[in-house]
Amino acid sequence: MRYRKSLTKNYDLNEHDVDNLLFIKPMISRYKDEFIEDFTEKMKTFPLSEKQAAAMGSNMNKLGSWFDTLFDGNADNAYFAFVGKLGESLNKYKFEQEFITAMISFSRLWIHEKIFGLVDDEVRRKKILISMHKMMDINSEIILGSYYDKLVSSYNPVHSYRNKVVDISEKFSFFVHTLMVITLIGLTLTAGVAFLAETVHLFGKKPDHALITALGSLLIIWVLVELLHTEIQMIKGGKFKNSIFISVALIAFIRDLMIITLKHETTNVLQQGFILLAITVLGLVYWLIVRTENNN
Repeated sequence: MRYRKSLTKNYDLNEHDVDNLLFIKPMISRYKDEFIEDFTEKMKTFPLSEKQAAAMGSNMNKLGSWFDTLFDGNADNAYFAFVGKLGESLNKYKFEQEFITAMISFSRLWIHEKIFGLVDDEVRRKKILISMHKMMDINSEIILGSYYDKLVSSYNPVHSYRNKVVDISEKFSFFVHTLMVITLIGLTLTAGVAFLAETVHLFGKKPDHALITALGSLLIIWVLVELLHTEIQMIKGGKFKNSIFISVALIAFIRDLMIITLKHETTNVLQQGFILLAITVLGLVYWLIVRTENNN
């Protein structure tokens, strides 16, 4: 299942939308059985084959699961994969595209009317409806996209081969990211233990040496935590940030300058000047990159 990192950005699905969906979920979940019954009645108006009708009837539990997860607002890769499989199943049983779009439209209107009757506050109701329609648009794109991917693959072996290559590559990438997260967790724990051990052993030494070692270890732990946070965000489908590498280099130079300053090493003026210049340049580059990332 290909990652769809841009979907939430394209449809502007944000934290406020997730809060709106979670707010209405307890109220609308009580009508799940009613939704399935109405969905089934609407489905009977289409000339489905016996195989198609049997497939829909045996998979109504998946429809109920979709109804529940719709209001969780979890627009992550796991949810995209679940919705994408619905589209693939529709292609498997040769459902017409008109049937799919009509049933998506029916589901949207049914949920819209139900929310309209459940929420009295007009302002809150409007916000919830906007959030719901964003989520429905995302679902519609994923279902139809998966449906047409399977349809094209059945006529074009090259397209099918390309999709398999992409899927395998993304699974391998996910495995590598997971391995990096495990490694960073281990390194962070190791750095934490080393920091505590160094702190205990340095109580009997000079305070300046203890301070130098403690600050150096803390900066290393901070860098590891930032890298770990970046990897976790990428696994969740977040955008990669170049600023993290600049911040790592910046922290390394700050640590070197701090050690030289606290040790009162004034003999190598050229080295101190180079470190100060590097910190200034990296700080400016970091500021420009962060500003660009925030604007994007």
